Amino acid sequence: MRITLVLLALLVPAAASAQELTDSERTRALSSVRSFADCLERQQTEMARVERLIRESEAQRDRSTGRVRQDAEAAIEALIARAAAAQRATRDCVRAAEIPSPGTRVVERAPPPDPAAESVAQQGGTVRTVEEDAALTSNIRVLRAEQVDGQGQLDASVIRAAVRGVTARLERCYDQYLERGSLQAQQLNLVFTVRGAGRASRVAVERSGFEDSRFERCVRSAGGAIRVSRGPSGGEAIYSYTLRFGRGARR
Repeated sequence: MRITLVLLALLVPAAASAQELTDSERTRALSSVRSFADCLERQQTEMARVERLIRESEAQRDRSTGRVRQDAEAAIEALIARAAAAQRATRDCVRAAEIPSPGTRVVERAPPPDPAAESVAQQGGTVRTVEEDAALTSNIRVLRAEQVDGQGQLDASVIRAAVRGVTARLERCYDQYLERGSLQAQQLNLVFTVRGAGRASRVAVERSGFEDSRFERCVRSAGGAIRVSRGPSGGEAIYSYTLRFGRGARR
């Protein structure tokens, strides 16, 4: 809780001097803040536990001799390694946070949305939500998917079906990543362009929290296999899928 309060105190001055975020930006920012705070709090709890155990082991070492003293010293070394792991996890918290820093800007207010319009393809803006908070597999979750550019318009269901057509490939990428020894859950953006029926083009991995080029290449290759049943009307459409990979992604 203390971590959360400190973070909120740091954010308030910035918010007071900045223009209002859009609803979607605010939602994503708050989610990042909460995830960051939870991650830091877990590591703070772990470090407090390790520090207490180190004190107990030092006390046992100082009042003991022989085998008991050796065991206490071995325990201290194991706890130092545990503290180092918590330190690395804390760095991962920082790298994965992606908390936006609002800056002064001109905000254009769009007219109120038509309640009858399709929620996944609002016509009033250039960014159209395709889906959000949806599980692809037990290890892969769509945090948010949007059409981020392009004049083309295509039913969101077509894109959702096309992405689900490569979930097995994405799952294999993650399985291979785990086999290389990493268990850290992270996220990335899979960006691709749709021009007509068939394969997506200009596939890229952006804003990746993974430090594994082989995994990113594998995800990009999987994205290159995305195929749409029909193309957009009115031009090309560019999509961005924010994907989170980690155990227990389906909930």
